[in-house]
Amino acid sequence: MSQKNPNLGHLLLVIVVLTWGANYGIVKSAFRDFSPVLFGALRFTLSGLLVLLITWKWEKGITIQKRDIQKVAWVGALGIGVYQILWSIGLNITSASNSALILSTTPLWAALYVHLIDKESVRKKHYFYMAISLCGVMLVILKPTVSLHFSLDTLGGDLLTLIAAFLAAIFLSAWSKPLLMIYSPLRLMGYCMMIGSLVLWLAVPFWKTSVSLNQVSPTSWWALGYAIFLPGIIGHVSYYVGIERLGVTRSMVYLYLVPLWAMVFNHLWMGEQIFAQQILGGFLILLGVHGALRHA
Repeated sequence: MSQKNPNLGHLLLVIVVLTWGANYGIVKSAFRDFSPVLFGALRFTLSGLLVLLITWKWEKGITIQKRDIQKVAWVGALGIGVYQILWSIGLNITSASNSALILSTTPLWAALYVHLIDKESVRKKHYFYMAISLCGVMLVILKPTVSLHFSLDTLGGDLLTLIAAFLAAIFLSAWSKPLLMIYSPLRLMGYCMMIGSLVLWLAVPFWKTSVSLNQVSPTSWWALGYAIFLPGIIGHVSYYVGIERLGVTRSMVYLYLVPLWAMVFNHLWMGEQIFAQQILGGFLILLGVHGALRHA
């Protein structure tokens, strides 16, 4: 565990929640003009370039040791690039509610991985409170107007989404922790974004885009700009600072707050109705996150 002040880690993880939770509602409209993979390729290319530029100006260098190149490449390629592709394909095959619920298991897989593979201590009470948060997420996602639909028709998409959740938990999170003992969150995330964007560009030709770039609406360009700067640069770098200072299990617990803030933000931004069961779900999420952080 990093000996740096953990309070900054908590603060920045709150910023992660705020930027990532708002991301869903803001970028949703952009997918009318961009395919999800093209959107991701543009987003992570520009985010990565800007992060590396900031790193070079701030740290006077952006080199990575030769022995770490392969591991950084795996983190970027699988944790960002392949994750985005599998999530996009899975979402096309399964329902949005199935996808959101499956992805909400990511913190649990990360805790299990660092517990069983990295031998990082994870207490039973931590798992218990994570389960409470997961129940709260289910109540938030599965509002009365939404239903799950697991069947042979959705099985392929569900499995791809589950693999995406594993990749985010293992590569973007658990594998990054030892690298953050060597490199700054800025430097590591910059390289991961660039490597992930290369994987996404390889997949772009296989996805149909709704319109040509010169026909993209101003709203979609604005959404891309938001995705680059706030959830992209600020959110992802803040996420790595959180892992650096708090560890994987404590940092990923904050991800349970993302659907809660997304619900509140979409209510304020788009007027989406909030149901009583979602309020109960929000209470369970807060209870679970508080308990998990206290017993981590």
